[in-house]
Amino acid sequence: MKRQLDRRRRIVARLPPFEDLLRGSVVVRFLRCGKPTCHCVDGEGHRATYFSVTLPGGRTEQISLPLDLVPLVERQVANYRTWWNAIEEISAINREILRTERQKRVPRKRPVRAAGRGKRRRS
Repeated sequence: MKRQLDRRRRIVARLPPFEDLLRGSVVVRFLRCGKPTCHCVDGEGHRATYFSVTLPGGRTEQISLPLDLVPLVERQVANYRTWWNAIEEISAINREILRTERQKRVPRKRPVRAAGRGKRRRS
């Protein structure tokens, strides 16, 4: 069990700050503006970067991101994924610990009685 507790502590120690996370995705799209003389007619299009998140109830919210905010939001989304993965790892470790603790507490099975002994007959 000491090994599991040490693993759990190491996972927690390497987590980014809790207040620096954001659930969602950074989405990059290339849009065409529709002007016949614009470079986007033949080229790649205009770059548009969004933060997208699905809210409870299924509604999606998108926030347009200026270029200078993209690294911040990408880091916060990566931090959220790091926390989520850590929660899954710690949960697995805690299940291992629970199994170990349960085995310590479960009483040993009683020996099987000989056939016919100890049973009551209905009258």
